[in-house]
Amino acid sequence: MKASAWYLLTIAAFLSLPLAAQQPPVAPEPPAELQPGETPRILETIDVRVINVDVVVTDRKGNPITGLTKDDFIVLENGRPQNVTNFYEVVTEAATGEGEPAAPAIRTAPDEAPRQPEQPEQLRRKMIIFIDNLTLGPFTRNRVFESMKDFVSESLRPGDQAMIVTWNRSLKTRLNFTSDAVQIQQTLDAIAGESALGIHAISERRQAQDRIREARDYNEAVTTARTYSQSIEHDLRQTVAAINSLMGTLGGVEGKKVMLITSEGFPMQPGRDMFYYIDDVAKEKTSWRRGSPFLESMNFNSQRLIDSVARAANANEITLYTLHAGGLVGYEQSSAENRTPISPAVQQAVISNSTDSMRLMADLTGGLATVGTNNFRGAFEKIQRDLSSYYSLGYRAGTERVDRQRTIEVKTKDPSYVTRSRRSFVEKSIDSEMNDKVVANLFYEGTENDLGIQIRTGRPTRNEDDTYRVPLEVLIPMRSLTILPRGEIFTGSFSVYIVVSNRHGDMSEIERQQHPIRIPANAIEALKDENYIYSVDLIMEPGRGKISVGVVDDTTNVTGFRSIDLIARDLR
Repeated sequence: MKASAWYLLTIAAFLSLPLAAQQPPVAPEPPAELQPGETPRILETIDVRVINVDVVVTDRKGNPITGLTKDDFIVLENGRPQNVTNFYEVVTEAATGEGEPAAPAIRTAPDEAPRQPEQPEQLRRKMIIFIDNLTLGPFTRNRVFESMKDFVSESLRPGDQAMIVTWNRSLKTRLNFTSDAVQIQQTLDAIAGESALGIHAISERRQAQDRIREARDYNEAVTTARTYSQSIEHDLRQTVAAINSLMGTLGGVEGKKVMLITSEGFPMQPGRDMFYYIDDVAKEKTSWRRGSPFLESMNFNSQRLIDSVARAANANEITLYTLHAGGLVGYEQSSAENRTPISPAVQQAVISNSTDSMRLMADLTGGLATVGTNNFRGAFEKIQRDLSSYYSLGYRAGTERVDRQRTIEVKTKDPSYVTRSRRSFVEKSIDSEMNDKVVANLFYEGTENDLGIQIRTGRPTRNEDDTYRVPLEVLIPMRSLTILPRGEIFTGSFSVYIVVSNRHGDMSEIERQQHPIRIPANAIEALKDENYIYSVDLIMEPGRGKISVGVVDDTTNVTGFRSIDLIARDLR
């Protein structure tokens, strides 16, 4: 999913109409002037957008509250009240058969019987299972898997999909979106048989503690703690960058998106426990000049990194459910193999350092954190309860549409109820939305195609530098485009977005080009059933690749997306 310099779009792109149309488009020229007595045509585009937010409402014990109406809610954007215009409640009927997941339904009023929605896409769930093998130990990880497999089989409904991604200093998609619960379970079983670097993390922590205990003075001990903290911080930055990159590819995916993060990492203060350990050792080392290790630990603060994960999730409408796999297992260093006992303060610093961040990420995105428990089945039951009973509220966005984060708060008028929802959102520009969706279309199926575009490739030809030139044509139905009369000319405009990837999932930069349409009035009727053709050459590396194309009508913002697999090879 990283950028690759191998993929370049040639600048020599051009537009053409089919030869059967008989009438070619005229060359670009200044807009036609109004003739004497001609009435000017005024076109005003009104972009009506609705900001949607899903809200879970429970009592103090976590039991779902059902039957509320939109009048029971208060929605604030940047502190300003908003008028709820769209509202429905998601409810779950009893299972229809043995072993079948409950069927989702919606209702817009408490006394309305649950009904199947006309557009089920709004209820289709996309689950992303993120497994942090960098910090997980095999025992704790696999213990979570046992409950996770049951959760998948019991909760995956028709139309739902799940994918599995692992992180071990490299991001790997182990299973792309699928509705096959058995395949998901088999993938989890395969991962359970693999090593996890959490064991190495424990070993590195013990080695750092040994060096601190053997240090000649306080400064040497602090230097060891700093080096250790820097290493942990480096790993955290890589993990955050990977997970944010993954969520970026999901921005254009439709449906209700949740990410299950299984980890023992994400420290709020990388290496904090090591500075606490220095304080313990310093009490025994009478020769040490005592300093303030707690102040030293404040130099390592990953609050912004943790916040960035929540911001990326909210921007891409993903709810985070975090699971700290450590559970109630005793601190691993309180064992006979340790040279000296570890104080409760150090033990607590290790645990709280990562559980605090897990709570924060879930809280900011409207999800739930599972920490300090071995009852992972109970945790997944709570997640399933969230996904089966919630409210969807919508309000009209303002006229400004810029890539700017805004805060959002949803609460009920009854103060005894507990509400959970995302705390922020980004009202994305058209350009950002197109970037998101063309990338999502590269990796995941199901992106809409309202314009009805088609794409086709020509024969790849080899270049002297061993790259390949691949002709690409995008066919856009003329009936789908908004073409407006202006004197003797009909005009319009559309923008094309193209991105490509190789067999490793490496992704090019997104190329965007805007193209005007100018057609003589006497050619419009003959062309209405034809395609407008956008042609471009791609320079690609040899081997298997995939091309994703997005088109947006610049007048109406109607979009279309298509993708195609190809193999760039010498066919001579």
